[in-house]
Amino acid sequence: MKHYFSLFTLFIPLLAQAHYIPSQDEPITVNASLSATWRSDNIVDENEYWQIPGTNMGGDAWPVEEGVQIDEMKLGLGARIDENTYAIVEIGTHASDSDDHSSVSLEHAYVGYVCCEEFGPLVLEVGKMSAAFSPSLSAHASDNLTSESSLAADVFFGRYFHDEGARVMWHTDSITAGAEVWKGDAFPATASAGYAWDAFARYQWKGSNLSFVSGAWLYRSSAETRADHRYGGGHQHTPVAVPGETASIFPDTRFTGDTDLYGIHADFAYTSDSESWKAGMKAEYMGMQMDGTLHDAIGRTADLDSEQTGSWAQPYITIKDHTFGVRAEWLTSDNLITGAAADQLGTDSGMANPTGFEPSRYTAVWLWQWKENIALRTEVVDDQSLLEDKLRFGVGIIWKQTLWPFNSKSHH
Repeated sequence: MKHYFSLFTLFIPLLAQAHYIPSQDEPITVNASLSATWRSDNIVDENEYWQIPGTNMGGDAWPVEEGVQIDEMKLGLGARIDENTYAIVEIGTHASDSDDHSSVSLEHAYVGYVCCEEFGPLVLEVGKMSAAFSPSLSAHASDNLTSESSLAADVFFGRYFHDEGARVMWHTDSITAGAEVWKGDAFPATASAGYAWDAFARYQWKGSNLSFVSGAWLYRSSAETRADHRYGGGHQHTPVAVPGETASIFPDTRFTGDTDLYGIHADFAYTSDSESWKAGMKAEYMGMQMDGTLHDAIGRTADLDSEQTGSWAQPYITIKDHTFGVRAEWLTSDNLITGAAADQLGTDSGMANPTGFEPSRYTAVWLWQWKENIALRTEVVDDQSLLEDKLRFGVGIIWKQTLWPFNSKSHH
C-alpha cells in the first residue's frame, strides 16, 4: 500500500498544494501559509467597479488595491485515517473589495480513498475541493511565482474554484486521467441549474535534466439567473463615494444559459547537472463558449452567443535562491448580442466590446527564497486589461510552514 502513496506524491505538484496525501510516517500534518503584498496603485479607482471589456465577470475576482493587502492566508490539516483513506481540511481568506468583505471560509473538506494498485492506482475524493483540471485553479498567491491570479482564471472562473463534488483519478508513472462532478456553486455555474462536470488528462515525463508535463481538459456548466456577486445579486459591495464625489452605479444584469470551457497547458523545465540553476516555461490556453440570455430586474432580455479565449505564458530561471520570471497574458472576445435590449444589456453586463479591445497584462517578477520558510517577491506589472493602461509595482512576502510535525521542513 505504501506504493499507492509514493506514486501519488509524485503527482501532487502537478495539481495543487491541497491535493496531497499524508504519509504513513506522518499521519497528521498541519500546514499554514500567508502572502501579503504592497502595491503602488489600484486597478480601478476607489469608487469604480472592475469590469474587463468584453467579459462577464463574477466570483471572487476582486481588483488589487493600492497599499498593503493580504493576498491570502491558509491553514490546512491532513490526516491518514487508515491504510487507504485520508482526509483534508483547509480554511482560508483572500483579498476582497475595498469595503473589507473578506472573511475566513472553509475551502477544502474532503475524504479520499486510494485503491486498485494493479490498475494505476485509482484515487477517489468526495467533499468540498478545488478543481484539479487546470493548473490556473489549483495554486494561489503563496504557491505561484506572481501574486496576482491570471486574467483567464479571473474572467472564466471568478479566480478561485471551490465547490462540493466528487473526483476520480487514474494515475500511472506518466499518465493521469480524471473526471469531476460539481454541485454547481462555483462560478461560472449556479447550483439551481444543475450539476457541472469536467474531464482532464495529463502526460508527464522526467529525464536526468529535462522534465515535461502537458495536459488537456473540458468543463461544462449551466447557470440560472447568475449574478456578479462581487457588486450585485443581493451582495451590497457596490462602491459608495464620500460626499462631493460620485460612485459608479453597478447594473445588476444576470445570465441564464450554458458555459463550456476547454484548455491545454504545458510545463517544461531544464535543471543543470550541478542543480545550481533551473530554467523553464509554463503556459496555458483556454477557450470559452457562452450560449444563453442576458436579463435584468425590469424584464429586458437579449440573446448571447459568445466565444472567448484566454492564455498566458511564463518563462523563468532559478539561480540558487533567486527566481526571475515574466508572465504575459492575453484575452480575446467575440460576442454576438441580439434582441431589443441588446445594446443596453451588452453594456450593463460588460459583454459589449464595440472597439474589439483585447486585454493583456505583462508582469516581471523577482522571487528570493530568503529563508527556508520565507520568500520575498518584487513585481512590475504593465496592466493593459482596461482601456486605460496602468503600471504598478509590488513588494511582498510569502510565509509557508509545516506546523505539525514540528521537525518537518516547510512545504513547497
